[in-house]
Amino acid sequence: SEFDERHKVVIAGVLNSPWKQSVLSGFELAPIFSYHSGHPFNLLAGGEVNGNNHTTNERPIGAPRDTGFGPNYVDLDMRLSWRHKLGEKASLQLTAEGFNLANRTNFASVNNEVGPVFGFIPGFTTFNVKGIRPGAALAGGGTATPSTPLAFTSALPKRQIQLGVRLSF
Repeated sequence: SEFDERHKVVIAGVLNSPWKQSVLSGFELAPIFSYHSGHPFNLLAGGEVNGNNHTTNERPIGAPRDTGFGPNYVDLDMRLSWRHKLGEKASLQLTAEGFNLANRTNFASVNNEVGPVFGFIPGFTTFNVKGIRPGAALAGGGTATPSTPLAFTSALPKRQIQLGVRLSF
């Protein structure tokens, strides 16, 4: 299944300032750590393989379904907020949120078009493929680009930080 996620770990929490009567009162820290193993994907032949005149979903000869596995995903997001009371009912909240704080490149998709005979040797077929980072050295010389078979073609957003102010009354 395309949604086969073998491993997933999410750890989250909210830490409130223990100092109630000091300058540090009203602070709240909320980190979220996420890890997901890669999702499976089909290899595509990129041409006619079995004679049915359809070329869009053809797998290479001997390639089973969901042969490849995409990249792992690791992320650390965090929110820091400070709330200050303004009278009996009103309050002011200042917030800073960071997404992908480690600024890790989390690749999103793979060029899964590999050709009609990829990995096929009569009597011996082996498929267990993973993506290739752009710029990686290739066995035959040169470096991988997004058009290289099995190279990553896109990535999720880089580190993002946003600030906010909220007035409640």
